[in-house]
Amino acid sequence: MDSSRLEVVIFDVETPKETQAIIEFGAIIVCPQTLVEKEYFSSLVLPRHDCEFGGFKKRRNGLRREDIISSNISFSDIAHTVYDMLNGRIWVGHNIKDFDCGIVEDAFHEIQRPLPEPLDVIDTLELCEMFRGEVDNLKMATLAKYFGLGEQTHRSLDDVRLNLRLFRRCVEVFYQTEFSNLLSAANNNGVPRFLDPGEYPIHTLRARYDSCDSLGQVGDVYLPVSCASLNVRWGIEPIRFWDNYGRPKLSFVVNAPGSLSTMLDECDRMVQGLFRRFGINSKWTNVVDRRRNSPEVRLRITNTANEQTIVCKRTDSGKRKRLVFDESKLGTLITPGTQLDAYFYLEPYDYQGSAGIRLVAHKLVIHP
Repeated sequence: MDSSRLEVVIFDVETPKETQAIIEFGAIIVCPQTLVEKEYFSSLVLPRHDCEFGGFKKRRNGLRREDIISSNISFSDIAHTVYDMLNGRIWVGHNIKDFDCGIVEDAFHEIQRPLPEPLDVIDTLELCEMFRGEVDNLKMATLAKYFGLGEQTHRSLDDVRLNLRLFRRCVEVFYQTEFSNLLSAANNNGVPRFLDPGEYPIHTLRARYDSCDSLGQVGDVYLPVSCASLNVRWGIEPIRFWDNYGRPKLSFVVNAPGSLSTMLDECDRMVQGLFRRFGINSKWTNVVDRRRNSPEVRLRITNTANEQTIVCKRTDSGKRKRLVFDESKLGTLITPGTQLDAYFYLEPYDYQGSAGIRLVAHKLVIHP
């Protein structure tokens, strides 16, 4: 995936009638050129306080209060995923400006997390003003029925997919004007790009590190890397190590293709040299392990207050389904023989006499 390409995210929140507590969140990431769904995520959300359910018990669409309670998934549990899906993308939704945006903003404020920032916001309610007079009202259910797009279920994932069909209808009218202008203006401001190892020439790597005048600057060098179709050699091992906050340290081992090994070997040489220059003489561990038949590297899974590895499963149709992060289930998802795409970055470390470079997973896409 080339994440530098502009992307659109369509999202929807469901709330009880009496309150503005999120009880379900759904979103899809869409290619702006083809308006085809690429990735999706949905989750029930348990409000922080029981009173926030209001009088909600059950809806005709099958959404039940008891299911939300038994899911035991709070907004804090999915906040990293929601942030990553929304931040730096164009937001699309129906009545999104007056409703969904404010609800999401309040949810992040409530847990004291940074707010995701949109590249732009497109409200299909506003786009559909052109149809006023042809329909009784501009509710999505009414518009969907008018255009024969399907029925609104008031389940988040169903509704965002219905919203995508409505958005496509609007773009048919607007494509040569407003929407195409928006894409042109924003095309270089999308989410960060993860490069294939071969896209990092040696002279570029040297230029990045040669400019470092302190150990802090070495750590600030950001090298996002993507590798497709890696094979898991060693799955997630039973938890034996914990960080200072009581969270398990999780990692697994994958094969290291030639281009990745070449890039990492060069980074090893440069960062080790800089550590020595700045007085760090800890024992250095090379990031590429060649003790077995073929090169391999260890990928670290992170789950901190500021960052959480995103885990997806690729469906047979090619779409990516984001999973709710659950450390207890990762061991069954990432096993020897599993094939996955990995998006990660390099993190130099020096800890208790040991130094080297960690590979920290930003996103993992597990193949069927």
